[in-house]
Amino acid sequence: MRIEKHEIPADGLVYKLEQPARVTVVSNNRLTEPGSQDDIRQLVLVHRDHAVRYLEGQSVGIIVPGADEDGRPHRPRYYSVASSRQGDDLGGTSLTLCVKRVFHRHADTGTETPGLASNYLCDREPGDELKLIGPVGRKFLLPAVDTTDLILIAVGTGIAPFRAFIHYLYRVKGSWRGRVRLFFGSRTGMESLYMNRANDDIGLYIQEETFTAFRALSGVGSDDSEHGLVQHRLTENRAEIWDILSAKNFSVYICGMKSMGDGAEQVFREIAEEHGADWDSLVKEFKAQGRWNMEVY
Repeated sequence: MRIEKHEIPADGLVYKLEQPARVTVVSNNRLTEPGSQDDIRQLVLVHRDHAVRYLEGQSVGIIVPGADEDGRPHRPRYYSVASSRQGDDLGGTSLTLCVKRVFHRHADTGTETPGLASNYLCDREPGDELKLIGPVGRKFLLPAVDTTDLILIAVGTGIAPFRAFIHYLYRVKGSWRGRVRLFFGSRTGMESLYMNRANDDIGLYIQEETFTAFRALSGVGSDDSEHGLVQHRLTENRAEIWDILSAKNFSVYICGMKSMGDGAEQVFREIAEEHGADWDSLVKEFKAQGRWNMEVY
């Protein structure tokens, strides 16, 4: 049976390139602690009169001013919304983005070029206006029934939609009766987004009866990547994962780099094979039912 998910508001606008929404930066705060190798930021954007309506799991596109080397306007870059539909202010007039400042290293010369959209966003200041399109995305939405078990898997800024999920479940809705299991990888505790000393707002929900978070910290100089350690955490919890899959009242969400997604699926394959199940048939069934959801890059 196909899982029932939250419905996108029928009267919600989807902003296009020809007529984008205009939003204003309210705050731009660093999420990674001083000393971290990564500069990852949380931007809160305000819109007027509930103009941008979105659901948890959707994304928005940011238009960077200017043109490329061929004179064409820059293509919009899409980011998962990291806040619930009510926004961080619970007033329904804001949305939050989680953005990592990216530099691209040239393979031959070793020189670094700043990523266009990420550096543009990370450099914004309160009061700056941005052009936004969307929201987009219909597949990465929460189940409508709150007894559904959720398995959430991410590394890095892939945590963004899961912050939105957790805020909605426990802050806006107030509870979730299904099990919620978050597996999140980072190099160190300083880069464990929303679960570090700079910002611990996911950590605030650890006391919720149905919520458990598993952090996978690879450590500086470790031979294990955060991707690999996410797989380890999944393997360590394979008994409960199989119990969740067997009950067939679940939804799995994987967000982050493709290598992490592939590694996570391999663990699910191994768990299924331990129990004599054919993973290829199972995952085909899960996808058809809307229970297997991946956003990887």
